[in-house]
Amino acid sequence: MVNKGQHKKSFIKAISAIYRYSQIYIGENIKKYHIGKGQWSFLTQLLFKADGLTQEELSEKLHIDKANTARAVKKLEAEGYVYWEGDPRDARKKRIYVTGKSLEFEEEFHQVFKNLNKILSKGFTEEEREITRNLLFRMLDNIVEYRSSQGK
Repeated sequence: MVNKGQHKKSFIKAISAIYRYSQIYIGENIKKYHIGKGQWSFLTQLLFKADGLTQEELSEKLHIDKANTARAVKKLEAEGYVYWEGDPRDARKKRIYVTGKSLEFEEEFHQVFKNLNKILSKGFTEEEREITRNLLFRMLDNIVEYRSSQGK
């Protein structure tokens, strides 16, 4: 159990703890769909952001390596949540699409994430929410830029 205030001096500890608790919350709220913590981020990216991505595009958007993306998509396909289809403009590419099974719980999934955001930002003003969001994305941009500069 994390004590309140325990992580106030380290970005990494705080972000890591938020991530772990968020994973638990999401897992508890979507377990009836048999989607593991290794798959939900891929499915939500396709559901809410951009259906029809290639495996490489999905990896880039989620900042996850291609091997993990391949495993996650394979599991989602086995559960009937996604399918592959050839790209009509480029026969070498295959695109990943959500199935009707995924669309059946899209709204419920959306509500889980909306509720988690409410939990995380409880007591924040709208301005504080916006500032926090902007700072977190700046931190993300910083680490992505650093990794790119390292050739990764």
